[in-house]
Amino acid sequence: MSLTHLTATEMAAQLRAGDTTAVELVTAHLDAGSDAYAYVNADDALAVAADVDAGKYDHPLAGVPVVLSDVIVTADMPTEAGSDYLAGWVSPYEATVVTRLRAAGLPILGKATVSEFGIGEESGAHQAVSNHQAPFAVVSDTAGTARHIAAKTGVVAVKPTYGAISRYGLVAAVSSMDTITPIARNTADAKALHALLAGPDAQDPTSLHYEWDLDSSSDVAGLTIGVITAQPVDVNDGAWALYQNGLAALEGAGVTTTEVTLESLEQARQATHIIGAAEFSANLAKFDGIRFGNRVTPDNATMQDVIMASRGAGFGYETKRRIILGTQLLSSGTITSHFYPAQRVRTAVINDHNAAFDTVDALAVPAATIQGAEYDSTNPGVGASLAGLPAASVAGVHISAPTYADELVYRISAVVESAGAAS
Repeated sequence: MSLTHLTATEMAAQLRAGDTTAVELVTAHLDAGSDAYAYVNADDALAVAADVDAGKYDHPLAGVPVVLSDVIVTADMPTEAGSDYLAGWVSPYEATVVTRLRAAGLPILGKATVSEFGIGEESGAHQAVSNHQAPFAVVSDTAGTARHIAAKTGVVAVKPTYGAISRYGLVAAVSSMDTITPIARNTADAKALHALLAGPDAQDPTSLHYEWDLDSSSDVAGLTIGVITAQPVDVNDGAWALYQNGLAALEGAGVTTTEVTLESLEQARQATHIIGAAEFSANLAKFDGIRFGNRVTPDNATMQDVIMASRGAGFGYETKRRIILGTQLLSSGTITSHFYPAQRVRTAVINDHNAAFDTVDALAVPAATIQGAEYDSTNPGVGASLAGLPAASVAGVHISAPTYADELVYRISAVVESAGAAS
């Protein structure tokens, strides 16, 4: 088997056994090549790999290469977040997750392409992992995007409880939903990466002080999982069949399934669009060509002229549209008629999930939905994002669980994954 087709945990085992070297692993992935990368970090990755081979790191994952989404800042690579506004920008500091990866000795292959500021369906990290050009990756999940892309590309994405992994150094899009998320080709690899990254961070006031234990020998027998029993109109026959396979695997492992309906999810999509646009516009207000972002200076320009010219040249169409919408939603009058009601829907979503978790241990719905026009499209992950819950997309099933129950998500994911591997 090619080195790039091993799982991350298999790579780690071969490294510990002396069956391969970190330099060989990094070289194999670099040789695989990929248009998924915005920046290739070859020299540094090989240098770290050489240090691993020399015995300078002792973490179990040391030497296993990883890729970063280009919305995670690094001090030695450009961070452009898919935007001309940040073309060539190198951060003076790096994200906490990058610091933790470096401390553990994981060679960073590079930065993967993203939709501008991470809002959209483009993710080079998913592409690289799916195509065996990286064993796993660190991305940002906003309103379920990383999980929905995972459903389309066949990889596993596990969004932790909000605050479990530090967001310090993440280019913010929608702060209340942005969540650093591991993606991999299997559940075990995602869990190993999650365990490395999780933990409190003084730089991030939203990070949680909690003793995370992702290693459990417990099986899923005896759990009760809430499901849906009727095929939704936005789930095609293939996606519905994958979902049924996953549920069959869970039931075969001793799980009881019961139908659950969360009324508030009917409005969650609209609330997510409103809250997302409002926070997006607020977060991007600092990009004015003066404080942040590449500057455009017209002749005889006033400060206002510089800001307008810089934003006009730097932002893409979709970003401008969202900023305009978000600014309107936060304006006098509209904030009362739209933004505040959206926040009340969010509260209802949280309450509905909490009520559901009084009777079931987790929820499972189809992971892939048919996408139409933006405001008509649905995403099975928006409820978990609004509520800050741990959630996963695996083998056609979207799993969510109560806050702090990240380990439970991984146990359920592993069972669902076994059905996907067997099909």
